[in-house]
Amino acid sequence: MYQMDSKSLKALRSKLPKGGIGLIAERTQLSKAMVSSVFSGKRNNIKVVDVAFEIIEEANKEKAKRENRFKSILSK
Repeated sequence: MYQMDSKSLKALRSKLPKGGIGLIAERTQLSKAMVSSVFSGKRNNIKVVDVAFEIIEEANKEKAKRENRFKSILSK
């Protein structure tokens, strides 16, 4: 099983949007404490990492969508 090093986990956590730990906990049906333990390197759970990637990708898409809407409104 693949395990990320603590530096990578810290970088991944820093990319999460506000409330990201809670979203991961909801989607994985784990406690926030367990999710935090994964990001601190104390526990290993690939599902937590996979869901973190999904949430970051969703947040990035929403950010790009907002930026495009803003540019569209300003150009009119």
